[in-house]
Amino acid sequence: MTDDVSEIQEKDSDDEIIPEMSIEERREALKKSRWNVFMYLGIAAILFAFALYPFVNTSLTVDESIGSTDYPVQVWGLPIPGEDFTDIPVEVSIDVQSLPTSVSSIEIFMIENSDGCDDSDGSNALKQDELRGGKEDHPNKYHSISDPVESTTYDIEFGIDPGIYCLIISVDGGNDYSGIDVSAELDIYPVQMPLAIIASMCLLMSGFAFIGAQKHGKFVKNLVETKDSDSIEDTVLSQTAAKRIQAGPSGPPTGPSGPPAPGPVGPPAPGPSGPPETLNEVVEAQEENQTPEENIPPVQPEDGDVYEDQGDGWFFRKFADGTYDQTVYTMQGGQYVPYENPDSE
Repeated sequence: MTDDVSEIQEKDSDDEIIPEMSIEERREALKKSRWNVFMYLGIAAILFAFALYPFVNTSLTVDESIGSTDYPVQVWGLPIPGEDFTDIPVEVSIDVQSLPTSVSSIEIFMIENSDGCDDSDGSNALKQDELRGGKEDHPNKYHSISDPVESTTYDIEFGIDPGIYCLIISVDGGNDYSGIDVSAELDIYPVQMPLAIIASMCLLMSGFAFIGAQKHGKFVKNLVETKDSDSIEDTVLSQTAAKRIQAGPSGPPTGPSGPPAPGPVGPPAPGPSGPPETLNEVVEAQEENQTPEENIPPVQPEDGDVYEDQGDGWFFRKFADGTYDQTVYTMQGGQYVPYENPDSE
């Protein structure tokens, strides 16, 4: 088990050093990494949803008697002055239903004033002139709709710094404002940028968690496949060995260490029939050439051993545990003697 873990760790890409862990610890780490992926993705989805939700929403209607309307707005966010990526998105949707023929334009102003829409000192009127002339330091506070068309909706988006503002919608129609039907919808997204940044960080963390889960998953997969492969090999080897033991020897050895094919033949005693003449001559020559000292001592059967007659005077020795001796025996003088090929001398 430990050797398999070490071998798989050495095969990891980029020669990265991975702490040695058991398969159970690696599976637990894989489970945690997968949960981290889903957790960070879930948090990112929730934050993106809140970032797209307007925390300030209101509806306005242009006063037909004066041809304009104003509304104080407090915008909060990161206090970084100037036109930059931290500006707060403000969306104004102008719905034009009907207008007199004298109307030439509709103007939308976002005037920063600590007093809101209180224009007792005339500062709001002065800033309107500055915005028309492009003299304001932050240009994203003014928009003009030239020649507006009835039954049309115009979407305007501003990017402004945090502060207190006065939203003014003015219809330029001279002195005739009868029949004006203009409404507006105001949406402010003060937390869009911070939440989008945090959500992006969560997506990045989910990416790291996914990479970690892939590494743990690859490690566990390789280790499990290695164990399964070894188990199958061991099973096949054990089954093959069992079949060989049960089958016993398939017959006397062939070639130089055993009698010639197709089967063993030998001396007739005490077999029921005599061997062929050629094999008798071989056996007689062997007996004549051997001295008493060279004769192979007879084998006395041990308790439980059985000599199975294979015919033609050949015997196989079967031990008490059911296995077989691979030596071929013959019967000589009432004793079982191992057969020895005279050509081997």
